[in-house]
Amino acid sequence: MSIKRIIFIFSLIIGALTFGAFQSCYYDNEAYLYPDAPSCTDTTSTYNTHLKSILDNQCVGCHGPGENPDLSTYTGVFTYKESVVCRVVDMNNCTSGGVMPPSGGMNVCDVAAFALWQQNGYQE
Repeated sequence: MSIKRIIFIFSLIIGALTFGAFQSCYYDNEAYLYPDAPSCTDTTSTYNTHLKSILDNQCVGCHGPGENPDLSTYTGVFTYKESVVCRVVDMNNCTSGGVMPPSGGMNVCDVAAFALWQQNGYQE
């Protein structure tokens, strides 16, 4: 095998490796890797902007007016805020009771909304 042939083969290998390295970076994008992953882009969460609709859809059926706790109003939710957040956000370590809702918890974005609500001081 001649020196020219060895250099040619070596160049092809280096070229292929270099091209492959640049090409693979294209897919190192979360949207490409996880196209069905939820995108929770909210940086603020208040009772009126996020939590009320979540609570109305997932909690008020069992925790409505006349129930204990009543989670149909801000006052009711605020009164039990630590327990509510614990049972939604930290459900595996919560000493207030089991996972809520009992059907298996909320989706990732709803859980994030409760965590942000807590971090932001339980704003109405």
